[in-house]
Amino acid sequence: MKRVILLFLAIIVSVACFSLSKPIALLQNDSDYPNGGSPIENALKKLGVDYVVYRTFLGEFPERGSYSALIISGGNNMAAYFSNSGEPKKPTSLITDAEVPVLGICMGFQLIGRIYGSSLVVLEERGWRKLKIMKDDILLTGIPEEFFAWENHLFSLKDLPKGFELLVVNETGSIQMIKHKKEYIYGVQFHPEKGDNENFNHGYMVLLNFLTLVEHLDNQSTD
Repeated sequence: MKRVILLFLAIIVSVACFSLSKPIALLQNDSDYPNGGSPIENALKKLGVDYVVYRTFLGEFPERGSYSALIISGGNNMAAYFSNSGEPKKPTSLITDAEVPVLGICMGFQLIGRIYGSSLVVLEERGWRKLKIMKDDILLTGIPEEFFAWENHLFSLKDLPKGFELLVVNETGSIQMIKHKKEYIYGVQFHPEKGDNENFNHGYMVLLNFLTLVEHLDNQSTD
């Protein structure tokens, strides 16, 4: 059964190609990949997505209106977004004033949570974890109620940010996926771009569904 699922995912990846009027802006927060090659970059490349990388640890950010969606990667430092006293810096407005879909991954998820009033707690979760859907959403299309995804973090959100709804938790009850109630602003604590040859990462389907949503909205805006 596992081989069948992996083959199905391989077919999806092989035919995926998204047509967008503007590239996706990838906010790369992980300084371990200063020259590219991060898992999220590799995933977008394999999916045939047009994207531009902005290395936030070097002070790079996109010009508003130049992208069809915003993906905020994982990382280990929010200095580009918050001052030492915890005050939000200008780049946080790319999220709060976003007019396109936003997807925050791992630290990107935590960043969204902090911007909207939550705080972080120490909660180390690594490896494959069982997750459970709490509320249906377009980004969860085709994913079973309980599924596995890859996690690799030391911190997590203490509580649900203001104005957001809870979509997914893991077996410990920690928050794993959220969505703004009025905007297409999503956050996932797990890594949808990460997988291996032993487990089917249903989180990857979250990334595919997000890109499909972006393409749909982008085509609507250009009609």
